[in-house]
Amino acid sequence: MPYDLTKPANNSPIVAVELRNQFNALHEEIILRPTFANMTDNIALQAAALPDSVPALGLVISDPPTQAEVQNIVDAYNALLQVLKRE
Repeated sequence: MPYDLTKPANNSPIVAVELRNQFNALHEEIILRPTFANMTDNIALQAAALPDSVPALGLVISDPPTQAEVQNIVDAYNALLQVLKRE
């Protein structure tokens, strides 16, 4: 029996079976929720990775920049995105 927010109704007499069913339904909902350990695992899996593995660009750009310099920037950006997305 699912938990029913409308029960017990205001000013209704107390019925043990109804309350027991409500408590049992709440208990089931609590049991089905993820545990704290599972939540911390899920947070770790969905959080961005530390970008330590992406090397600094260390690029001196000429004026105007060359195609190779711009491509190096794009490559570094894509590498950073991959790490942050954990791909």
